[in-house]
Amino acid sequence: MDRSALRSTSTHVLVDPDVLAGGDTIPLTDDVEHHLRKVLRLRDGDTVSVTDGAGRWRLATALLRGPVVELEASSEVIVQPVRLHPITVAAAIPKGDRLDWMVQKVTELGVDRLVLLETERSVVRWKPERVERQLLRLRRIADEALRQSRRVVRLAIEPPVPAVDVLAGFVVGEPGGRPLAGSDRAVAVGPEGGWSPSELEAAADRVDLGPTILRTETAAVAISALCVAFER
Repeated sequence: MDRSALRSTSTHVLVDPDVLAGGDTIPLTDDVEHHLRKVLRLRDGDTVSVTDGAGRWRLATALLRGPVVELEASSEVIVQPVRLHPITVAAAIPKGDRLDWMVQKVTELGVDRLVLLETERSVVRWKPERVERQLLRLRRIADEALRQSRRVVRLAIEPPVPAVDVLAGFVVGEPGGRPLAGSDRAVAVGPEGGWSPSELEAAADRVDLGPTILRTETAAVAISALCVAFER
């Protein structure tokens, strides 16, 4: 069975790995069950896809038993092959809800890993005591986008790191650089004030993203789409 089966399901459910392969009936948490019944209005007999977010998934049939929703597995567990060369996007943190939008879209497009950067010209900087809370919120947003887009592998989101510490492993978006290539699997975008000279010096290479100036989140999405398209 290929991934095309995911497109026709009524909804996509994320569960723990031990739950996915635990038997013919897939147990649900109270929150998930409530969402399926009260929010999505799942009907008896609907086909649902279930994933553990680690590349494994299977199909199930929804069975409504009074106030209870049960998922009865209707296929074996399918394992999605892991990318030999994962796609990583690194980005300075944009202002306000633009970060949420960026996380949603790079998840939907199929990026494997998002690294948040603290650059010399960053405007947004997280306080150390808020990092874990912010990451939890972003991971919830990414999981929602996983369900909407029928992904079976969670987006890995890494906490902010100083850009100069990691840019040796990235090509950076910068006007005047070379065209993006299919071999570019780790690409970084800076803040709207641009990269500093020391950050450009630290980068592995520079790639040009087009003739216009892009917002950070727009550049991240453009890079995600291009990198995924090179695979097809």
